[in-house]
Amino acid sequence: MDPEGSPHSPDADQIPKYQRSLRSLHMLATRFVRLLQEAEGGLLDLKDAVRVLAVRQKRRIYDITNVLEGVGLISSYG
Repeated sequence: MDPEGSPHSPDADQIPKYQRSLRSLHMLATRFVRLLQEAEGGLLDLKDAVRVLAVRQKRRIYDITNVLEGVGLISSYG
């Protein structure tokens, strides 16, 4: 079975790559880290991140923060 969007999948020609890449978790994580780096004092309210990054599913932000926290790059409080 081919992964979704692979060159061999039937739907690959129907999804423009630029749109798919903008929605990818990788791109969202990159934008989140950039937002975090620009945050005053390194503190970022996740509600603000959801709004600024225009994320439809908050779960994607939580996925990113869980991974970053798991590898020790960020910590949460409160």
